[in-house]
Amino acid sequence: MVDLVPKNAGEFKSGGLGDALLIGGIKAVEERALIGVVGNGTIKSGAVKLVAGAAISSMLKGKSGQLVGSAFAIDAVEDLVNGLIGAATASTSSADSGDNW
Repeated sequence: MVDLVPKNAGEFKSGGLGDALLIGGIKAVEERALIGVVGNGTIKSGAVKLVAGAAISSMLKGKSGQLVGSAFAIDAVEDLVNGLIGAATASTSSADSGDNW
């Protein structure tokens, strides 16, 4: 049976600047690739990317799984936070303040 949410899904391991650059590059590519599929910066896209990251991380063992899983998790959290901020500000203010939050 496939372990969709492994016990170490919430752990981030880094080998330094090289890993950070790889994670950033993977995040940039997957974010652009998935915009047309699940969107970007929404609660829905964050939830989908979080599940996808956990699944990919459990399927790709080793360092590659950690890097890809981390990139998806970081993008997912960014989307969730942006979606929540957008929902909170939309419900509290009807006027456009110009900052697009």
